Amino acid sequence: MKRVPFRVIVAIFLVALVVIVLAVTGHIRPAPPSDESLLKIVIYTVFQCGACERLNSEVEPELGQRYVATGKAQIEIRLLGAMDPNSMRGAEAALCAGDQGRFLEYMDALFDAYAEEEDTDVFLVEALTELAAALDLDEAAFASCLNSEAKKALVEENMNMAQADGVGTLPAFVVGDFKIEGCKPLDNYIQAIEEVLAVQQLGNRR
Repeated sequence: MKRVPFRVIVAIFLVALVVIVLAVTGHIRPAPPSDESLLKIVIYTVFQCGACERLNSEVEPELGQRYVATGKAQIEIRLLGAMDPNSMRGAEAALCAGDQGRFLEYMDALFDAYAEEEDTDVFLVEALTELAAALDLDEAAFASCLNSEAKKALVEENMNMAQADGVGTLPAFVVGDFKIEGCKPLDNYIQAIEEVLAVQQLGNRR
């Protein structure tokens, strides 16, 4: 059996060592697991909407625990600006917070702020920026994103998708061929998801 030259062994060892160091320091990151196989649940929602706030505070957390945390589904929140300039600005603000990885936290906080105050002043640029600061976001980066209307096109895209999905009432929940509009009891959403999951599992067995 032919021996591998010592210098080749050393070279392989050094390459492996470099890869390990880069991985540990974060310069090489493992590829994130694909989530294309997960069931997608889409929720269309808007600020200044009582039913939307109830869905956000009462239904979404339960669905998250049952299906997202267990790796059965993913939830995509599509914020709209359908009410007036305030709701548009609020949607843009939440998406700006998303640039710092805080979309859901900011959205929850803004829903809470409006429900508590019932005052549209919470949607003023100054108030939205103060909320970002209270959540320890980079205030300057957030303000720059919001003032530049960098997320306006994305909100408009969400509105186009809502129209394509035939959404007429908010909030709207879409999974598979099911569409539930308005805020309904939790069991309605669970039943729809379970039926779609059952069909999905049946298809995977074939």
